[in-house]
Amino acid sequence: MHNSPLLDALGLKGLIHIWGDAGSGKTLFAISLACDISKYSHVEWINTDAKKSFVTHLKKNIVESGGRMENVAVTLTESRSELLTLIDDFPRTLEGTSLVIIDPITRVLDMAREDPILWGREMVEEVLPTLAGIVSKSSVDIIIISESRMMLDSSNRAVHHNSIARWIDHDLYLTRSMNSTQSQIFRISDDGLKEIAVMNLVSEGILEIIPRLSISEQLREENEVVW
Repeated sequence: MHNSPLLDALGLKGLIHIWGDAGSGKTLFAISLACDISKYSHVEWINTDAKKSFVTHLKKNIVESGGRMENVAVTLTESRSELLTLIDDFPRTLEGTSLVIIDPITRVLDMAREDPILWGREMVEEVLPTLAGIVSKSSVDIIIISESRMMLDSSNRAVHHNSIARWIDHDLYLTRSMNSTQSQIFRISDDGLKEIAVMNLVSEGILEIIPRLSISEQLREENEVVW
């Protein structure tokens, strides 16, 4: 399996969490990463919310970027139990795969429960440890995309963000201003937010990622790489 130049440029490897407000570009960012991987290796994309519109963007950007659509397998799950079964089977089914995308991972939550404390028990106790174990024992990178919800303190956060943060290698927050075609991509760490890239939606739905390389602040502008 081959490394992704884009993932390498962004310093991303392992279990990667992507979240942000609705419309911030989470799925589009994952599309860019999938397109880059598809040039060299296989991508498993699992869609859990029955929204198929992303496939058009995926195909268009794969063609534009020189990727290979035959290297991307898209599975649309119809139930939470089906998704959990797929994840349980990963150790046996991911041979030859470099990247897995689960969009969104929060569909595994049993949010019909009356007690919010029990929401996401399957994710915390089963799914996240399984995914963390897979990336630690193999060369597969896994992207999980979270939905957000409004909290009591009037902030918008990923559902069960604290629980997810215990298991992931990278926590990425996306934001996009109203009526803008550019998303900002931040890495969350103990030091706060650090912008690692911007994503532009250019003509006809084509995506462009500009990593903010950390080689040197003085040389950053002239060393920008565009995908």
